[in-house]
Amino acid sequence: MQIKFKALDYTADDRFIESEYEYSGETETGWKISRNGETYLEVGPGYRLLKTKSCGVCSTDIDRRFLPHPLPQIIGHEVLAESVGNNEKQRYVVEINDTWEARGSVETDAFCREGIPTHSPERKVLGIDRLPGGFGPYLLVPKNAAIPLDGISDKAAVLMEPFAAALQAMLASPPKEGDRVAVLGPRRLGSLVLAALSAYRTSSKTNFHITAITRHDHLITLSKKMGADVAVDLRVTSIDTLKSQFDIVYDTTSTPSGFLSAIEISKRELHLKTTNGQTMGGLQHLTELVVDELSLLPVSESSFQFIWPRETRKNKTIFVFGSMYERWKDKLPTHFKVYHGSPEEAVSILEGKDFEGLVPRFDLVLVESPDQIAKAIRPIPGSESSLVRPRSAILVDSSKESLWEGEAKQTREFFQQGKQIRSSRCGDFHFAIQLLKENPSVVNALEENMISHQYSASDLTTAYSKAKEPSSVKVVVNFP
Repeated sequence: MQIKFKALDYTADDRFIESEYEYSGETETGWKISRNGETYLEVGPGYRLLKTKSCGVCSTDIDRRFLPHPLPQIIGHEVLAESVGNNEKQRYVVEINDTWEARGSVETDAFCREGIPTHSPERKVLGIDRLPGGFGPYLLVPKNAAIPLDGISDKAAVLMEPFAAALQAMLASPPKEGDRVAVLGPRRLGSLVLAALSAYRTSSKTNFHITAITRHDHLITLSKKMGADVAVDLRVTSIDTLKSQFDIVYDTTSTPSGFLSAIEISKRELHLKTTNGQTMGGLQHLTELVVDELSLLPVSESSFQFIWPRETRKNKTIFVFGSMYERWKDKLPTHFKVYHGSPEEAVSILEGKDFEGLVPRFDLVLVESPDQIAKAIRPIPGSESSLVRPRSAILVDSSKESLWEGEAKQTREFFQQGKQIRSSRCGDFHFAIQLLKENPSVVNALEENMISHQYSASDLTTAYSKAKEPSSVKVVVNFP
């Protein structure tokens, strides 16, 4: 099969330029992607060709130039697509991670075998990392990532990717019976978190109270429509009066000030859903923390047993930074294999025989300072590998006050009170579809309130500019 088309590539200087693309190949044998007459990417078997129906503009698209992935590229990953060449068109929503499992390959790696394929270092990401995305008229997607969709409207379907990502926060940090939870910054992603909380509350039959916290009139109105029981206006209510009022705070502000506010008002847990690469609360690499879906927990007897909900594995290895090893070596659970030393020594251990055939990460890492937290998340500049396995935890001993300076003092106090920071990234589309079908009122709320602007594909640059404006909620680009 061969198809040629023109599309707008996004560039590192925040512009779009037109390019000519050609896709040639078959699902069974693989594909060659050419751009302007030169080879752009070659992929093996397991990809199918789809035609784009619509694609939402995400905050990740707006900040795409700041991510550590090559440009130019066709971006866009909130995709509703349809089959190519059939008389009756089948609609698909598309999961964004391109992995061996998504391609249906018999070849795997330790990440796939241990149930975390979306964290495999070999993955590509639709519209973000190499694989051309949904702002082009055609897509090549891993065949298992194309999920047939029936019974849900186009307007709700194009929101499936961000809704599933919002729902992932509930899977990582599920509210308990009687909890008071808050969504800080209920705009694009925050409004979807509210909708996901509402759907989760109904389907799980768990009774908890949902508060939206903002400082904009239109977001107060939107929040109530999307599932908030009440909205707090920070223009008339001081954040100080909300201190430790909410069992879980889902922070979707992506700002350092929002992060500090979330720390202030969390009673038990802060769930970090998005960041913008800046240092927040004296902590670095929080964007990478979210990418790896890591948690920061105050060290305790229970934190040594930490796993994600629905996981059945057990922690077997732990790395302890050398500065604290003597203090901790006799306090660690006896079943752990304990490693210690510098970040460089930790990387060497992970590359050695002890981790052959395994996910090359420690199950847990024990630290005592903001600098060590950063080194546990990204020990090698330019490398996207952490010391700790995805969806696991960095345990924080914050007892040495002198190691925490500036804004990090507020973060230290948070850990001293036994509170924790959790994070999450992409979600399970099958679970998201199930919850939407169980909650038609949430579907109606998505259809009526989330899409603020729609543009044709020929007006992509205008759509992209509109998505940057605070007045927009979700901007969608439609293809003929």
